[in-house]
Amino acid sequence: MGRTAQTAGRWTAATLIVPLAMALVATAGTALAAPSAPPAVAQAAPPSGDPEDVEPARLPTAAPTRAEVQDERLTAPSPSPDSGGAAQVTSPDPLKLVAITWTGIAPQLIELRSRLASGQFGPWTKVDPVDTERDGRRTASTGTEPVWVADSREVQVRASTDGQPVTQRVALTSIDPGVGSNDARIAAASTTPGGATGSPSSPAVVTRAQWGADERLMTWTPEYTPTVRAVTVHHTAGTNAYTAADSAAIVRGIYTYHARTQGWGDIGYNVLVDRFGTVFEGRAGGLARSVIAAHAGGFNRETFGIGMMGDFTDVAPPAASIEATAQLAAYKLGGLYRDPNATVSLTSTGGGTSRYPAGRAVTLPTVFAHRDVGATECPGNTGVRSMPTIKSRTAALVGNLASYPIRQKWLALRSVLAEPSVVESPTARSARVTRFSGANGAVYWSSATGAWAVYGVIGSRYDALGAAGSPLGLPRTDERVAPDGRGRFNQFQAGSIYWTPQTGAWPVKGAILTKWGQLGYERSSLGYPRGAEYAVTGGLRQDFERGYLRYDSRTGVVNVNR
Repeated sequence: MGRTAQTAGRWTAATLIVPLAMALVATAGTALAAPSAPPAVAQAAPPSGDPEDVEPARLPTAAPTRAEVQDERLTAPSPSPDSGGAAQVTSPDPLKLVAITWTGIAPQLIELRSRLASGQFGPWTKVDPVDTERDGRRTASTGTEPVWVADSREVQVRASTDGQPVTQRVALTSIDPGVGSNDARIAAASTTPGGATGSPSSPAVVTRAQWGADERLMTWTPEYTPTVRAVTVHHTAGTNAYTAADSAAIVRGIYTYHARTQGWGDIGYNVLVDRFGTVFEGRAGGLARSVIAAHAGGFNRETFGIGMMGDFTDVAPPAASIEATAQLAAYKLGGLYRDPNATVSLTSTGGGTSRYPAGRAVTLPTVFAHRDVGATECPGNTGVRSMPTIKSRTAALVGNLASYPIRQKWLALRSVLAEPSVVESPTARSARVTRFSGANGAVYWSSATGAWAVYGVIGSRYDALGAAGSPLGLPRTDERVAPDGRGRFNQFQAGSIYWTPQTGAWPVKGAILTKWGQLGYERSSLGYPRGAEYAVTGGLRQDFERGYLRYDSRTGVVNVNR
């Protein structure tokens, strides 16, 4: 502490220039290096004091609810004027979520209808093949999007190619997601309040634990990209005729269908929004982080997929759904400093329903519809017509990016920090933090301290100590070259961390730091610290390269031992 005052005038502009950080990286081997980002990178959990994710809904944890999957038997349909070429499932138990599968080449037209509570069959509805997919899946889809049929006991299907019936080649799978212990609570709380996290804030999210995800189905270990550059808007292509009490069950059904029937090991969307504006966590791995999902084949990396629950081919998305979608897009894009009105270049990985071959760079809006990159109608014609509203509302919520202090620091240090990978979020000491994909970097900001970066080996040590929640408090400087030119350091509210390639990175604080400063810091006869302070009989001791300092807790005196 106090070094800024003691060394005023010793710092030249050169000592603060970012390229010096990279020069030191070269001398330190891989210790401080910011490697080029691979297609997918692992991300550790945030350190103590940093948030793990967005604000959860105010709900208890639900008991995991296991869905039942059944291959139904198709029989001759009930006679009616328009049942030609159809087959029917008649179930003694209410059917919930159904999907049609097939072998070989997909039929050109697949339709479905169910018997309504009135006793009559509803209209025939076209059902599209699954147009979401996991990267690396190069085979054509063999199933439709799932459709919620509520409690119908009779469902008819028909399929044709070139006008000829091929219904004999299809099968019907039903998924009963069960009744979750939170379903009624979720229905009662179906609103879109702003949460407490993000820049701007996100709506409160019904977490996987709250909607009753059966994590035994989750076989896809979370994968991450260095950053998210764009938001992709979808519709789930199911029914619009569901109640708020059905929403969690529909999410569980889609999860089971994607994870088990489609074989992806998890749900395809990063997040889902029902027609009442309730937000459900989708793909595991953390909504604040850059998780790879399976929502837009060829473009799952560096995008965040929002699935609006319903079929928006002819019916417009409800206002509550649009608002929640915009809030989520603003949370993700604003918290990663992306301009919702800008464009972005994304490179296709190809495969499946992608409109573009692998390796093709495509310029896209930062908020775009799934059909912009996939051979699909998603998010439906009326969904597409809602995109300008979603985009303008997202931009209004993000506001002026130039006013974000962490963003300004990031732009100044972008060559070291690379891209934002974890959404700006609150942390300990009434501060905010954004984590970056380069050099284990993070930028912390508070009104009291300003915005400062911590990265490399010093950043790793700071994280290990608890980051903003540690005894050091928040950073008060960026990483700097020490006056002797051999090491580097960051100053914090209650101490500093010093690093050299020979000694590693260690904190120095309190009375020991004060005494070390009086002796000349790293230029003293003691040199750099080679460990943290530790308790000894009657006080504390910290070892340095050429001796140690011992603090006497009885007298408050720090003795020098060389």
